[in-house]
Amino acid sequence: MDISAFIPEIDLIYPEVFLALWSFFLLCAGIFLSKKDYNVISVTTLIGLVATAIILVLNFNNYGTTFSDAFIADGFSNFFKVLFIIAGILTVLMSGKYNAIEGIVKGEYYVLICFSILGMFIISSGNDLMVIYIGIELMALSIYALVGFKKRDIRSNEAALKYFVLGAFSSGILLYGISLLYGETSSTNILEVQTALLQNGFSRLSILGIVLIIVGLAFKIAAVPFHLWCPDAYDGAPTAITAFMSVAPKAAGFAAFLRIFTIAVIPAKDKWFILLWLLSAFTMIIGNVLAVAQDNVKRLLAYSSIAHAGYALMGIVAAGKLVQVADGRVIFSEEGRLAVYAVLFYMLAYTFMNLGAFTVVIFLRNNSLRGDRIADFSGLARIKPFYAAAMGIFLLSLMGIPPMAGFVGKFYIFGAAIKAKLYYLAVIGILTSAVSVYYYFKIIKAMYIDKPSERFSLLVSKPLALVLVVSMIMTLLIGLYPGPFLNLARESFFIFM
Repeated sequence: MDISAFIPEIDLIYPEVFLALWSFFLLCAGIFLSKKDYNVISVTTLIGLVATAIILVLNFNNYGTTFSDAFIADGFSNFFKVLFIIAGILTVLMSGKYNAIEGIVKGEYYVLICFSILGMFIISSGNDLMVIYIGIELMALSIYALVGFKKRDIRSNEAALKYFVLGAFSSGILLYGISLLYGETSSTNILEVQTALLQNGFSRLSILGIVLIIVGLAFKIAAVPFHLWCPDAYDGAPTAITAFMSVAPKAAGFAAFLRIFTIAVIPAKDKWFILLWLLSAFTMIIGNVLAVAQDNVKRLLAYSSIAHAGYALMGIVAAGKLVQVADGRVIFSEEGRLAVYAVLFYMLAYTFMNLGAFTVVIFLRNNSLRGDRIADFSGLARIKPFYAAAMGIFLLSLMGIPPMAGFVGKFYIFGAAIKAKLYYLAVIGILTSAVSVYYYFKIIKAMYIDKPSERFSLLVSKPLALVLVVSMIMTLLIGLYPGPFLNLARESFFIFM
């Protein structure tokens, strides 16, 4: 039987189909393997993710829609899928030796990582609000379980419970917003919603629906004031999962934001623009200010992650401001496109510099040291200068210091804001970036100036070292030679527009 007769353009979903089948294979294999064979699951997961990446690359220029236009394969979705796969592969490489120390020896750990990536794939290819919602739920349920994977750790249990309760509440808000928008436009298809809003205008109910969608998505990216789950979840989760959830789910949230707010509801931009402006501003301010008081590196990086969500939101605000709605149609100016490129580029740069920073935190973890306090970094430059230098590179990039990747990312984000005449928002971004220098330098000071409080040894792990080297090279490469990566972001613009 030819299944393509029932599902047209099945070749568009090859990566998703393969990843789903591989995830179920891992789940079944885990039943028959003992704890001694735990590394087999790790290696098998890695093989599956690499194979998915190969399928994705081979399918990279295969564009189109399927499932009644609810699912789309285009440059935009493929860009994010590559990002998710990279984050997944690096997370699996991070996890092996670290999980052994933490006592995490269950194959479900890797299965959940695969299912979360599958959810992210669905989000990035969602051309329908309900498809995006389904992807968000698949991703979120997997991440909830991963956060609480250290079952005997009360911090992990508490973090998972808080994250689950608040996440379920935000999902309900998001779904209610989608239902209101559906009631007003008679569709959940991204382009059909846009057409309905262009032709029929928007009522109070549709505006309320848009506001509720903003609230639901703001929780997923940890934007203020919907960020309260983030520090506890980052602190309580296994550090490898903290690294993963700081980049991949956040990027997925921004993929959803871009699909919805630069396409579906762009005709109503005058109604939601100020809300996203305030969301971006307060996220940058609160995230950076609260990070100053932290002495736990994971919590510090959690607030840093919140702040970086604010910077990326600035790009979406700029794109919304620069897109023109006239004569019943949406016109993307070159400046508006540049704002979208800036967000994509920023997500790429942020992935490597943030994963790299958490990799160094994992290196400090051993049987006697948690490695997540700033004091644990004291004297690292004297004992292991390479690791201190790597951490310094990642922190300088997070600050936005040239010639690191973070500087180029912020340069394009702030440039887009200035072109959109969002001068106050750009100033807030620059000032809060200056504030971030203080708390990042607390770690650098500990590494290079403070004396080591005790003799400690770092984890010995070749896969972990590979993650560190790859992250460091990419952080430097994106900063020194941004052209090819910016071109990649440019070519990933919505093909169907």
